[in-house]
Amino acid sequence: MFLSRHFNCVPLVEGIYCLEAKEQGGAMSNAGLIDMGDYTLIFDTFNTPQAGKDLRDAALYYFNKPIRYIVNSHWHGDHVRGNQFFSDEVIISSSRTRELMIKTQPDWLARMKKLLPNLEEDLTKLNTSLELKLNDSKQRELLSQIGYLQEIKESILTLEVTLPQLTYDRKMTIHGSARTVELLSVGTAHTECDSILFSPSDSLAFVGDIVAVDNHPLVVDGNPLSWLEALTYVERLDVNIIVPGHGPVTQKHYLQQIKRYINDIIHISESLIREDMNVNVNHIQIPEPYLGWNYGSIFYRNLEFLTKAASN
Repeated sequence: MFLSRHFNCVPLVEGIYCLEAKEQGGAMSNAGLIDMGDYTLIFDTFNTPQAGKDLRDAALYYFNKPIRYIVNSHWHGDHVRGNQFFSDEVIISSSRTRELMIKTQPDWLARMKKLLPNLEEDLTKLNTSLELKLNDSKQRELLSQIGYLQEIKESILTLEVTLPQLTYDRKMTIHGSARTVELLSVGTAHTECDSILFSPSDSLAFVGDIVAVDNHPLVVDGNPLSWLEALTYVERLDVNIIVPGHGPVTQKHYLQQIKRYINDIIHISESLIREDMNVNVNHIQIPEPYLGWNYGSIFYRNLEFLTKAASN
């Protein structure tokens, strides 16, 4: 078993692993290792270079063969900032994802370098908050934030924005001697352009952040209505195993849970708009099915985004 402070290695089927992010590491999201037969393919590269390095080491540990392709599911940093450890391989994304990486990632790094002196102060405040009596969910969220900032502090000075060299628009098929996989753009969902990896022979899909298990999914960079369409698209595939961008591996039925969540926040935001456009969304109770999910603050970010979007 490969050991990393950033992720746990979860075997799914012969030749495929999910690298499941640990709460306090630098991964922040899940990644995947796929043995294509004569080479290895990797899906997403985590949030920090140090997690990306462990990702590379894990791929070599498990399969001991050349790494040929790296896939970035979307532009968010927690899925692409390990790219620099794969600069000699071919990094693939949708065309729009590459454009959004160019637009966002260099600016993010420049801002973070300027904020580096403030990270110690933020870490001190968060550690002080841990001493308060908080519920388990809030404690986990604080620990995750602390781990995130510690990893960011470690990575800022070494991070090199590394872009995909190969792009596609709707579909790319990659053939190996052991299996064939399909990269499918599902369009606007969690972001302006999200991609999934589908392995038909394994009835398995890595779906990035269009699915989060026991975590509140973030809608502020995408569109909830087209997200629902993307989930329906995945449902129509011959897939049983679903590897989410966040949380443990699940099965196809969980797509309905994400659909329910999205529909619920749409209905709650519509009710708020009908009642009072100036209502404070922080006074809304998180619905019972989602009370135990991680990152409850995202629920309120989602409501605020949807109510403001409706007023514009």
